[in-house]
Amino acid sequence: MRNYELMILFDPNLPDEDKTTLLDKIRNTITANQGKVVKTDQWGKRKLAYPIKKFQEAIYVIVYFNLEPGSIANLESSIKFEEKIIRYLLIIGSEKFTVPQEKSAKEEEKKEEE
Repeated sequence: MRNYELMILFDPNLPDEDKTTLLDKIRNTITANQGKVVKTDQWGKRKLAYPIKKFQEAIYVIVYFNLEPGSIANLESSIKFEEKIIRYLLIIGSEKFTVPQEKSAKEEEKKEEE
């Protein structure tokens, strides 16, 4: 499995319920292809550097996940036809990016002492 990062720019006028529904659909597509969603980062509404489809702003979301390279085409095809997604960028994540491990109690105590 490879690590991937998917940045999605949603329509800025999209209600939160619809955004959540679209994110769930993307997560379900990843898990249906034996992938694992590691983390979802929601940045919120930001100004765009240049207009995209006549929008000056977009809602930014980044999804970090692990997936087999052969399943990427299924994911991209489900994203391409969503009208509320104005742009997306899918890149291979760094090899260092892994699923966060639970910290032991000793490690937590050391951090608190410092």
